[in-house]
Amino acid sequence: MYIGPLYINTKELFLIMAAVLIFLAMKYGWGISWFDKRELLIIIAMMFATKTLLPALQNEAFFMMAIAAIFLTLYMTVFQVVIFYLVGFSALRWLKII
Repeated sequence: MYIGPLYINTKELFLIMAAVLIFLAMKYGWGISWFDKRELLIIIAMMFATKTLLPALQNEAFFMMAIAAIFLTLYMTVFQVVIFYLVGFSALRWLKII
């Protein structure tokens, strides 16, 4: 389904559902073990933006990049994870892996 420049299918619906659940966890004070909820929400928003703007992405490589970015939030600041995500995504795009 196209909404303006965005292409949304079932994979993006899971990202939207994850963002809603994390927002509810932030609002009601539910704990998510080991992870910062604000950082996860930022990473999910970035994944949603890249996945909807570029619908021809290969799902396996994008999934590995997303998992790496999520687990890097355990050890790095959100700025470092965003830089890793953008540089990694552009490098994979440049090498035509994604």
